[in-house]
Amino acid sequence: MNEAHDTDIEGQEILFPNGGWDVHHHIFEPSRFPYSLDRHLTPPPASVKQYTEWKSDLGLSHSVLTHGLSYGNDCTSLQSFVPELGKSCTMAIGVIDPTKVTPVELRQMREAAIRGIRVNIYKYNAMHDVERQKVALREHAAVLKRHCPGWSMAFTHTHPEFWGELAPAVEEIVASGIPIVTDHFALLKAASTFPEEYRGDITSQPGFSDIVSLVRSSALYVKISAPYRISNLAPDYTDVRPLVTALVEANPQQILWGSDWPHTPRMTVRSREEALRETSYLKVDDRAWLRQLKSWLTEEQWDLIMVKNPQRLYGGQ
Repeated sequence: MNEAHDTDIEGQEILFPNGGWDVHHHIFEPSRFPYSLDRHLTPPPASVKQYTEWKSDLGLSHSVLTHGLSYGNDCTSLQSFVPELGKSCTMAIGVIDPTKVTPVELRQMREAAIRGIRVNIYKYNAMHDVERQKVALREHAAVLKRHCPGWSMAFTHTHPEFWGELAPAVEEIVASGIPIVTDHFALLKAASTFPEEYRGDITSQPGFSDIVSLVRSSALYVKISAPYRISNLAPDYTDVRPLVTALVEANPQQILWGSDWPHTPRMTVRSREEALRETSYLKVDDRAWLRQLKSWLTEEQWDLIMVKNPQRLYGGQ
């Protein structure tokens, strides 16, 4: 447990004395860059200026801008947002259509500090279909293997129980040199969102052992991000501690942290009408959550998760 607490001149704890990376946040500026017509969510504006102020207030030094799926596979907005955020301290994760993207477009993405892609499983109608998820992963991996050495591949889905079936495909892709990252605790559940039959033991929930095994073997990075997607205990989400402990003990070099700013709601399949209706952000006390998370980790673990791991994955290419 980390007991040291440096403070700033206002008496607030300095969370990131060695700097810190937020590896999962979004920017939404629909007045400048309209959303995709077939989007799954309509977020309110969340600007570069707002994020920069939020990042500075927490003391973060670097970030990885993750392309919002509301923009589809058009990365024009991403390529504009990165220099506005600062190319010296910002990397990005784009979204592509692997059947249409060209080598020229991929080269332009690299020049814009994009260092990985996000697999949009909505486009594959794969939210609840593990076989289609395998297709999506393999099609994207084929593009990266040919054209984008060193890039990572990230995705989010709502079924932790799929990881046992996904594991061979994940291991195959990672063995080819493409790191795979999954978001938001791999959407394992904390106790407050458990079905009753699992509430006494997080390790008994479907997918837990498969995910931990992949982390332990360095076949999967997990972002301990957006605890509000797996816990109802705001603001500090105390019931996610067993998940943090299990993942970090399995392999601390495979764990990352992201804010998920500006905090979109939990993933779900929305009707067309629901998708086109503006959906408000969640209210999250990021400082309270970070203070709680830091208290569960040693200084060495904190430095790995917040600095060294993201630097290795995103910052050296």
